[in-house]
Amino acid sequence: MSRARQPPLVTGISPNEGISWTKVTIRGENLGTGPTDLIGLTICGHNCLLTAEWMSASKIVCRVGQAKNDKGDIIVTTKSGGKGTSTVSFKLLKPEKIGILDQSAVWVDEMNYYDMRTDRNKGIPPLSLRPANPLGIEIDKGRFPQKDLEALFPGMSADFTSENFSAAWYLIENHSTTRLKLLVVSVSF
Repeated sequence: MSRARQPPLVTGISPNEGISWTKVTIRGENLGTGPTDLIGLTICGHNCLLTAEWMSASKIVCRVGQAKNDKGDIIVTTKSGGKGTSTVSFKLLKPEKIGILDQSAVWVDEMNYYDMRTDRNKGIPPLSLRPANPLGIEIDKGRFPQKDLEALFPGMSADFTSENFSAAWYLIENHSTTRLKLLVVSVSF
């Protein structure tokens, strides 16, 4: 390998710590003459070349992979300059396991849950992952006693999230007086 330039020198990384897959900006000198000149990039001993985006001879952006070491150097290798050195290091943090009831810094926008099963993009209650009315037409409950439906459909359920869901039971229980034409139109949307 012939060297026309000085070896790469990494002088900064931002942020200088993070968990795996953190996006980092690497700064330095002689970091290559172009995207094809960059042939190697390791952070904490992990090869990050596949996620590297060469920006300029002084800047590379990439994602830190699942490294073996907790702290390590950032080594850039180029065709024109060979294997470089680093004056800074990156500290790999272990992600904290969060339980379902633990507080976290993730914001969940509860106002925009959608029912993907019916593809109607109608908002549904945030605490319920199922819509109250999947067909989107008026429900008329109470025409048939629950015990009669249970006898008619043994081991089945009108709850469409159940493994034992019965579409016939659901329609008899909730839409027994709805015209067939309206049912056909509602399922075609």
